[in-house]
Amino acid sequence: MIKVFDLLNGARMTAAYAESCLAHGVEAVHITLNNYRGINPVPDLRHSLNELAAYRAHLRTLSSLVQTVEDADDFDRARRAGKLGIVLGYQNVPGVERDLQQMELFHALGVRVIQVAHNIRNLYADGCAEPADAGLSSLGRELVAVLNELGIVIDLSHVGDRSGLDVLAASKHPVAVTHANAYALCPNARNKSDALLDALKANGGVLGITYLPPLVRMPGETPGVQDVVAHIRYAVDRIGVAHVGIGSDFITDQPPERYQEFMRKPEVYGTWPWRYPIDGLEAQQDMLAGLQDIGLSRRDIEAIARDNFLRLFRTVMAGMPAAA
Repeated sequence: MIKVFDLLNGARMTAAYAESCLAHGVEAVHITLNNYRGINPVPDLRHSLNELAAYRAHLRTLSSLVQTVEDADDFDRARRAGKLGIVLGYQNVPGVERDLQQMELFHALGVRVIQVAHNIRNLYADGCAEPADAGLSSLGRELVAVLNELGIVIDLSHVGDRSGLDVLAASKHPVAVTHANAYALCPNARNKSDALLDALKANGGVLGITYLPPLVRMPGETPGVQDVVAHIRYAVDRIGVAHVGIGSDFITDQPPERYQEFMRKPEVYGTWPWRYPIDGLEAQQDMLAGLQDIGLSRRDIEAIARDNFLRLFRTVMAGMPAAA
């Protein structure tokens, strides 16, 4: 069985789902705190703290099955204990506004991933749906420096192209795109341009290929497993095996009403219901095993499924620099 570190999993984290993850090779997942009890892509400070408190309390009820990952050794500790590693993150900056020193509080409470913008503009950067496609603000540059200093992984999944390039140029640590695909194959605003992919490689970062249907093929088209594989192959050819990972964006057992806000942007998110080309953990294993058919070795597949993102997290948590 191929071991997986899923860099964005939106499934309802129940005991049954944690057990299923472990049974199907998933060793760690990154979850989104601002989507825990409902979708909130622009969380204020109160909401951010409430959701963090609620999710930490929820994880305590699953303590026999899961372990929060707060340092690099926690990945190994969770594995040895037979537990699912949980990485806590936000898909937008969690309401600190200009008080960037408050990010220390979120770090102390276990947050290890922060996205600098989610689709629309905030104080720091432009999201991918902003037509101006502006770059990082001066405050955004300060934010990058603070996240680097704290050892928090920066995520660019929903960030606009120019802002993303600015982050990659400014960050002293490798940067993640936890869940997006190649714009060249699917020209959705959420996907990443060749220029950004090239900069991600130069930075030492990793792209998490996602199964979310409108990011695999454009809204209105029906994606299949072969389309996910095509994105993996494109990324491997463009930036190399060492810079490709998996960010499924699974939403198993989540109620459909959570996603109605996203349905207001059909050009980005398509229409409900989403029909995933890889529709579960067993199918994920089948897809990964099948990557040998495009010439990838077992070691290459293991790197894509788990090891590349493990390397990135260990590097950032240890305060090591990005690639030259």
